[in-house]
Amino acid sequence: MNTGTIAVLAGVLVVGVGIGSAITSTTQGGQGNIASQQQLDMAVPDPEFCRQWGASAFVIDVEMYTTLNPSTSFVTQPALQPGCVIRRENWTVLQKQGAITNDDVRECKQRMNTFAYIGSIRDNPIVRCVYQADISENKFIIKGNAEDAVGVSQEAIQF
Repeated sequence: MNTGTIAVLAGVLVVGVGIGSAITSTTQGGQGNIASQQQLDMAVPDPEFCRQWGASAFVIDVEMYTTLNPSTSFVTQPALQPGCVIRRENWTVLQKQGAITNDDVRECKQRMNTFAYIGSIRDNPIVRCVYQADISENKFIIKGNAEDAVGVSQEAIQF
């Protein structure tokens, strides 16, 4: 290959990478796709309420059935929908909305959990006491000192 051919190929490569980067950074996801935290925030029925008092979340409903004779398991098709996890210190807002009772709070507190809900907070949401997974098992967190490493915030440890 001569120098001119190499220069043209290098130019095409640079233009291709530039176009690909531009497309990737501006992708907003199609219908049914969530490509960013902002899109997830807007997918919940009460985005402002959820953002102020907790965090938006994907809710995956799956049922598992296990038989003993024969010993086997069955899993339903997952149902994916938007939901909201409320920070522990903000439970009173759920009480004020009538979504949970004092008994719910007492029971959930005993297990050191928090609340999450599906649906609109103003229209009989489905509220559950949820347990936060162990942060050390989160494989999305990059550990290290690199510039692009994601640190573990105190909020991630104790939401």
